[in-house]
Amino acid sequence: MKDVEVFFVGRANAGKSAVLKELFGLKTRVGRRPGVTRAPVRYQLGSFTVIDLPGIGFRRGLNGYRRVLRDVIDGERHKLRPLSLGVQVIDGKSFLEITERHFKPLDVDLFEYLLDSEIDPIVAINKMDKIEEPEASLDKIVSLLGMLPPYKQWADRVVPISAKKHDVAQLKWLISHRLQGMKNKIGGG
Repeated sequence: MKDVEVFFVGRANAGKSAVLKELFGLKTRVGRRPGVTRAPVRYQLGSFTVIDLPGIGFRRGLNGYRRVLRDVIDGERHKLRPLSLGVQVIDGKSFLEITERHFKPLDVDLFEYLLDSEIDPIVAINKMDKIEEPEASLDKIVSLLGMLPPYKQWADRVVPISAKKHDVAQLKWLISHRLQGMKNKIGGG
């Protein structure tokens, strides 16, 4: 399954690089402060490529981020890459805190942008170890993303994880499952 790219997107400090480190054992740079990843970083992992994209920063709004995404998504299509898989990493605790202050999180706009770009993203809700009332919180998050609760009905798209607690097994399985489906779609399996 050559030329399939899995790209990781999300808000700055959502834990994208930490998730990559846990999923694939990559030597990624991680930090407590946002902005450690400043440019797309590519990792070739056998038959597919993983791309760690910089986070949506406080100074860099979604419009600038859309340009970065467009370069990755559309740029790769022009190179005849058949398929891309997007994994949107959301800091579940931060997401809920932002919505309590009556803001629409950039995470929602990013999710809608991926759908509009014909990317059927996996949503990895990270930092679950910091969330009280996980079931209710996950139901609220999927609702804000435009999906009907309960969140469990979206198991093919939404995965609660905690990279810090090494709890990424379900995400790893879902990525593998999606990649296998892509392999079958392009006639490789």
